[in-house]
Amino acid sequence: MRPVLKTNDQVLLSFARSLLADADIESMVFDENASVMDGSLGILPRRLMVSDDDFDRAKAILADGMAQAGRRSPVEFTEDRFLGGAVVVRQRKDGFRSGLDAVMVAAAVPAHAGDEVLELGSGAGTASLCLAARVRGVKAVGAEIESDLVALSNQNATANGMGERVVFVTVDALDLPADMKRDYDHVMCNPPFHAGGEVSPDEMRAGALHDEGGELTEWLAVGVKRTAPGGTFTCILRSDRLGEALAALPPTGVCVYPLHPHAGEAAKRVILQARKASRAPFRMLHGLVLHEADGTYTADADAVLRGGRGLAL
Repeated sequence: MRPVLKTNDQVLLSFARSLLADADIESMVFDENASVMDGSLGILPRRLMVSDDDFDRAKAILADGMAQAGRRSPVEFTEDRFLGGAVVVRQRKDGFRSGLDAVMVAAAVPAHAGDEVLELGSGAGTASLCLAARVRGVKAVGAEIESDLVALSNQNATANGMGERVVFVTVDALDLPADMKRDYDHVMCNPPFHAGGEVSPDEMRAGALHDEGGELTEWLAVGVKRTAPGGTFTCILRSDRLGEALAALPPTGVCVYPLHPHAGEAAKRVILQARKASRAPFRMLHGLVLHEADGTYTADADAVLRGGRGLAL
């Protein structure tokens, strides 16, 4: 057998196998069980193998199929600044975009230099990069199923000078490979938390925002399981799903930090944090008011969003 394609892009690999299957060419993936944590959290390429007899035809089919895919409309990107410009994130102009939620969940993680943090569903990498900018010496690994986003987020890490300690890998956050099924000092996520209603026609945005069939509880379960005893699991949710989330978490060691749009208004978002193996009683915290009456950020919110201050939960 001969390798017709080498890639760590799972979407590209699946696309290539589909093209070959449509042409009745059998293929096999080698190195599929290779460690995604090899070396400095790098990703080993997989080899798509075909028989010697099928090699030339398979190569031509893949070249034609990828050329057709490449003729689609180009994706537009923006460069967005977070923490007063300390972090610059390149992300898609359309689809799901990181914003206030990513900054707030990162600000709530009580990490210290030397800690290792896992982010589930890391998107363009904004939350992990904001955390790494605030806490010098912290290490982070982001688990993201969309390979295009993984490539983009690793580019963002390098561009921000954090490529040595912040790395993103193409894996299913709800089905981590054996290498990643271990304890982390802290785990954070901004899970899909919109249940029902209209779904965005953009598949990436829909996957990032919409929770189908009770998936939210799965994100919470994975997050807590991967958290080391004494460490924290932190996530941000829509407030109307708080009851469902609390029912899925341990009864002790949990606190809720509401984010109020304006003073006197009910929170639309909440930060939920669980300290693994803690016996402390549940706490509902005062939270943070985001906006003044004129729509500008309050001083406390601005200190987090632009000043890079952490949140004390």
